[in-house]
Amino acid sequence: MNQKKNNNKYNWNMVFFLTVIPLIGIFGTSIYVYHNGIVWQEPILLLIFWFVSGMGITMGYHRLFAHKSFKTNSFVEWILMISGSLAFENTILKWVSDHRKHHNLSDTKDDPYSIMEGFWHAHIGWILKNTSEEQSKIKAVKDLESKSAIKFQNKYYFHIGIIIGFILPLIVGLIYNRPFGAVLWAGFLRVTLVHHATFFINSLCHYVGKRPYDYKSSARDSWFVSLFTFGEGYHNYHHTFQWDYRNGVKWFSFDPSKWIIKLLSFVGITYDLRETKEYLIWKNHINSIKDQLNEIHNKSTQNCKQFYQNKIDLLQKNIDNIFSSWDEMEKKYNNLKNTDPVNFKNIIKKLKTNRKKYMQELKEIKSVLNSIKFNINKNYLDPNLIVEGSYK
Repeated sequence: MNQKKNNNKYNWNMVFFLTVIPLIGIFGTSIYVYHNGIVWQEPILLLIFWFVSGMGITMGYHRLFAHKSFKTNSFVEWILMISGSLAFENTILKWVSDHRKHHNLSDTKDDPYSIMEGFWHAHIGWILKNTSEEQSKIKAVKDLESKSAIKFQNKYYFHIGIIIGFILPLIVGLIYNRPFGAVLWAGFLRVTLVHHATFFINSLCHYVGKRPYDYKSSARDSWFVSLFTFGEGYHNYHHTFQWDYRNGVKWFSFDPSKWIIKLLSFVGITYDLRETKEYLIWKNHINSIKDQLNEIHNKSTQNCKQFYQNKIDLLQKNIDNIFSSWDEMEKKYNNLKNTDPVNFKNIIKKLKTNRKKYMQELKEIKSVLNSIKFNINKNYLDPNLIVEGSYK
């Protein structure tokens, strides 16, 4: 009885698939290159198919279908559905169902790929293991079921992936007389890279990196992971503001998905792009620093606790005042833009000026909070941090 239970622990079809694909992709391609060399067409094919299938997952499966962070027309939905199918990461309905569970149940035992179960489980183990019928049910996707692209994919998912992901590279390879090389590079090796890039978001981005927007979450920001996941590495931001079409919120953050979505919005192909308000981003950022500071402060010596408590309380009062004023200003702006269109430009100008002022004040507070964190860690008392009820 126990032996039977152990044998049923893993989905052996999935184990076979996710073992054979990388073996052929990595070792098969390496052996082929050793005997036949490399021609320029094959790395180019790899990059093209990697980009197409990767964007199908990040821009399509993830930001459009799972989080509805922007809207687009039916034609683009079909393109993204086909592109995402090339990644062989399951249908949109199954992928979105698992991903929405991940966000709603993050860091609990019911999270399908919870990091609490360990790095290996979050990376790939959860896919290889058999789950109960209840756990594997597709849920919370009623909003997607009526879409024509998704209905079509449910019928022909593997056909799409095989024809475009493997047979098309084979045909292209025939043109330059290396069909097997084309399939290895643009098929097997590319699928391996796309898979493990996606898996690293579930594992590495819950294991290594910074938590600038929610210190209590296991999700972390990693600019490095973003380089090969089309911007998906800013995972702490994403878990904090999952509805935002941006993962890399800063203008310089490497996030090709964000750039393409924004670019397409200029010609009306994408629209209703959802963005988090600046003051909410700052509010979560400051709260994350405070949570980290409180953790350090609670573990510090009695001298440090007594010395810095009043200073921390004063900073908290300043923070509350800033966000109260900022929130009030944003509400006032929203009312005025609808009731006073004549002075709209002046309203915008004043709004931007005030936002800059609040952000500058918060940057100064952030600097003091970080200094207090550093000093507590060093058990150092610095009376110059706050003078006469103000911050420096």
